[in-house]
Amino acid sequence: MTQGDKSRSGNTIKLVMSCDLGGSCNKSIVHIYPDGTPKIMVMSPEVAEVGKIAMAQLREQQANFNSTWVGIGEEYYVLGSLAKNQFAGTAALRELKYHYALPKIAGLLWKACRHYNIDRPVDLFVQLLLPPGELNDAQNLLKELSSALKQGINTPSGKLKAKLRRFDVSPEGVGILQYRSRNVNVKYFEKVIGLLMLGYRNATYIVVDQGSLVKAETTDLGMNWAVEQFVERTAVGLSKDNSHLVTAMLSASQGNWDGLRRLSRKSNELGVAADLKLFQQVLPEVRDAYCRALVQWIRKIAILDEILICGGTAEFVRTELTEHFQNEDIPIVWNGNVEFPKRLDTQGLNERAADVWTSFITYILMLDENFGYERKRIVPE
Repeated sequence: MTQGDKSRSGNTIKLVMSCDLGGSCNKSIVHIYPDGTPKIMVMSPEVAEVGKIAMAQLREQQANFNSTWVGIGEEYYVLGSLAKNQFAGTAALRELKYHYALPKIAGLLWKACRHYNIDRPVDLFVQLLLPPGELNDAQNLLKELSSALKQGINTPSGKLKAKLRRFDVSPEGVGILQYRSRNVNVKYFEKVIGLLMLGYRNATYIVVDQGSLVKAETTDLGMNWAVEQFVERTAVGLSKDNSHLVTAMLSASQGNWDGLRRLSRKSNELGVAADLKLFQQVLPEVRDAYCRALVQWIRKIAILDEILICGGTAEFVRTELTEHFQNEDIPIVWNGNVEFPKRLDTQGLNERAADVWTSFITYILMLDENFGYERKRIVPE
């Protein structure tokens, strides 16, 4: 028997999901409890609400591992690239994460069930990461998800049902702090530690004093803020929804301008060269403004012994943030020294998976304690 087979040998499968519904990518670590191998599931963030007439156009073969659709009660949602390409769906960055959490969790659950070929009853354990300001929505979301799973969620492969055994919501970034607290060499419980989590949609700042959470704030200063500024200030027809723009801006911030050159919509080399010159002028100004806004936001919060800086957006202003905290004589720990296991990183997420991975570890350890399960390691050999 393989590890997965052992986990399925009973009548009911215990499926664990830790979900991070990011503005650039929906991520979930899924695990058949207790001894399956963790698997990362991703889906692009676009979502579109559609009617039943439109749903009739969709066939099962149109759903894939980067997009799907789900029906919850009388409401239908198309998710991922299918939403973007056929229904003008967006990442809904102006909405709270809570707003579309239910269909996105349902879509990731469908992916997990398809991946594991699950065809028997499921006991579901869900952990969701939310900004600190949205934690009060957890109870409503619990009721909605439990009801939807009990009634059955319509999917391309049929009605999906499960028993929701646990639903836990954690603040974004706390998993990384808990991961660091388990390192006995850090002296975590003797320090004031800040965590700056820079995502695409927003930025979160957390302060822990000797192990106790004393401050948690979220602002709209995610990478999307810089993208919108860059698009508006260049005014050459770039789209902030272009999935290649963020990658190009990150590469350009490190000196490689080829990605932005290729995004120019000019039809001749002279026009492309003019766009590139404009990009080279505007991007440093946007980076400077973005970093100044971040520093102004976090400067007043606390005197720190160290700061953890995490999230894919951190690379965009790594130089500026390093200079700032060096001037403040505050040591930086990039990504909390978290390394997402390479054998699990099938999507090339690297540091972008640090938060959901560490949160998953904490969640699994909590379930182990509740079930009295003695675990040797999170990732089986």
